[in-house]
Order: sequence, then C-alpha cells, then structure tokens
Amino acid sequence: MADDATVLTFLNVGHPTGLKFTLEHRGRRALFELGLEHSPGAMPFSLGLRPRPHRELADLLAVGMAPRDTGVLGEWDGVTEVFLSHLHLDHTSLVRFVPPEVPVHYPAAMEELRRDCVASGHLRWRDPPGNPVPEGGLVRLGGMEVRFVPVDHDLPGACGFLVATPDLRLAYTGDHRWHGRHPELTAAFARAAQGVDVLVLEAVGLGRVGEDGGDSRPEVHELDEFQVEAEFERVLSRTKGLVLVNLYPMNRERVAALAAVCAAHGRRFLMEQEAAAMAGWSGCWDEEALAQARRHPSRFCLQLGFASLPCLIDLEPAPGSVYVHSNGIPLGDFDPAFAVVRAWAEAFGLEFTVVGTSGHSRPADLVRMVETVRPRLVIPVHSRRPWALRVPVPVLVPEAHRPYAAPELLA
Repeated sequence: MADDATVLTFLNVGHPTGLKFTLEHRGRRALFELGLEHSPGAMPFSLGLRPRPHRELADLLAVGMAPRDTGVLGEWDGVTEVFLSHLHLDHTSLVRFVPPEVPVHYPAAMEELRRDCVASGHLRWRDPPGNPVPEGGLVRLGGMEVRFVPVDHDLPGACGFLVATPDLRLAYTGDHRWHGRHPELTAAFARAAQGVDVLVLEAVGLGRVGEDGGDSRPEVHELDEFQVEAEFERVLSRTKGLVLVNLYPMNRERVAALAAVCAAHGRRFLMEQEAAAMAGWSGCWDEEALAQARRHPSRFCLQLGFASLPCLIDLEPAPGSVYVHSNGIPLGDFDPAFAVVRAWAEAFGLEFTVVGTSGHSRPADLVRMVETVRPRLVIPVHSRRPWALRVPVPVLVPEAHRPYAAPELLA
C-alpha cells in the first residue's frame, strides 16, 4: 500500500470484546473507543471472574480481552490519540490504563456524567481525564481531521465522528438510535455525513436478525422513550403494592421521567446511593427508607439493582407488588443473571414486567441511516450479526487486525 494512504484497522470488531478501530495517516493515528463489552459467559473474565489485583491490564492482554496493538495501553507509542464517543463501559473501561501523556478526546457534553460516575465509584478513569471537545468541535492530527457530532443514545453526551484525510472521508455513527427523546440529533448526524466514502455503522440492533435476514425472534423493545414513560404510568396506575424498578442509572432522562411518574402517583422514587450519584438524583434509600417502604408500600418506588435483590428479604413485598425491569443490569435473557432476577421475583410473588427500550437503532433505522448518508461503502460493527445488514450499497464485514488502505476501501 502507498506510504501516504490512510489505513483503517479494526483491533476488535465489537462482539464480544468491544469495538476498537484505528485510522492512520502519515504517521498520526486515531484510536476510536477503548472499552470492554458486557458479554457474560463469552469471555475469559466474566460471570464474576475478574483479573487479578494489580495485574488487571496484564491479565486482560494475556487472554485477548484487551488488544496489544492499541499504542496507548500501559505505555504510549507517541503517535496514537484516543477518541471516545460516549461513556458506556464497552467504550471506555480501559481508559484507566492509558498513561497521562496520551491525548484522550471525548464529548464535553458527557463530562458531568463522567465526573459523577467516577465520584460514585462505578467508573475508574485515568488522571488527567482528557480533552472535553464541544459539540461540532474539531481535533486535528496532522492531515487528519476528526469532528464531534452529537447523536441520540440512552445517556447524555453521545456523539459520532466525521473524519477527513486527503484520501478518505469516513463517518462513524457511535452508538445511536432514532426512537429516543432526541431523534433530531441522529437525523442531523446522518445529514452531516451525507456522501462520505465509508460509513462505520454501529449495528447492535442486528443481533436479533436471523440467517435469512428476517427476525429470528419477536421484537421485545418496540417502544420509544415516551412510550416507556406512558407504559410505566399504566403499571403504577394498576399497582397497589410496592413498585421496584431496575434501570440503568446513566440513562438520566429515563430516571427523571420515571421519577416524575412516581411523583404524580404519590410515590417517592428512591435509588441506591451509587446509582443515585450516577443518575444525578438526590433521593437515596437506606435501612430506614426500606422500613418505611415495608410499612407503606403504596407510597414508594425503589430502584433495586441486581446486587441488592437480597433486600427483598427485608422488604417482604406486599401482595400486588411489581418488579419492573427497565434496561438495568442484567441487560436481557442472553445474560444468565436474568434468570436469577426472575427467580427472586417469583420467590416473593412479584409481578415481573419489562418496560424499556434499547439504546440502539432498530434494523429498519439502520437502513434509514445508510440510505440517508449514501456512503460508497458501509461497514457494520459492534454486532452479533453484522452480515445481516441489507442495504443498497456495498457492505464490508471487517476482519480484526487486517489493515484496509483507502484505495482498497474505495475500489
């Protein structure tokens, strides 16, 4: 390949290890994303098995959960800079191993959430944190330009990237959706990306597509965020007992929306301390609050994460109580822990209901993204079934660690 050609390399294609890819041009290198995907039972360290203390990075490298060719883990190669699209752990959890001299760029709109998650103890981060880039901001690496463009996801501050070099124009969607509270952000990204050479498309939503391109199982998450709020209101309207909810605290808009529904029904919405800090929510439960909820279940809605399920023993939920799973951990029935949650609900006679929606675009909306952008080539990533994408432009399912030079991508 020509020495001055831009080169795209996927270090991890996104499942089960978490997406990571690089763009390199004339000795400068941008690394996009640096996390570990939540893949219970699919990776060496999962299901409670953790890297050994003080050997975390070495252990992750040894079993292949962290790639060795990032240029930034443990020590810096002097040329690679890190770009993060949002705060989810499958995109950021390895940042703690990045040396302080490495430039780390991330959306300024996620800074408050990042700071609160670090303070809560949920997230470990390197010091100094990095470079918060404003909406529409541009970072230059020699002849490479990386622009931050917001998209809608299920937490604050998510973005995609528009990257330009002399021989390649590339758009990377980041995690995105069209059915959240701000679909106009995703639509604006698609318009801004129109006509790029290559679209790197986050395609988690293809995970339920079968061999023939059709759905392999019925859709579970068909609601939009406003419908989630409305369905939660219906649950509260019929529930006389205690309401328990398991949601993802980084989804601050979901937290605020469900809390407002609780208030309208005369219920206090209280969260675990760490979760409340992540969510920016002031109401926390403690032993006294649990005792009050036991005595007056109709006055409370308690956020109860997986590790807190034994608190049900003390709560002794009254008949007519409900457990609402709203995209909290465990994320779904692919996780063995999901059956454990159901077992706890059954043991205490709780109605178990799912009220949530995905932070990722549905298959039809992935097609909408491609048809709006109209790239010369689309590369689906971060997906269990990237080959299932059916669009009217050429599709490349990438191989990990294989360099793709611009002339090859554009051929």
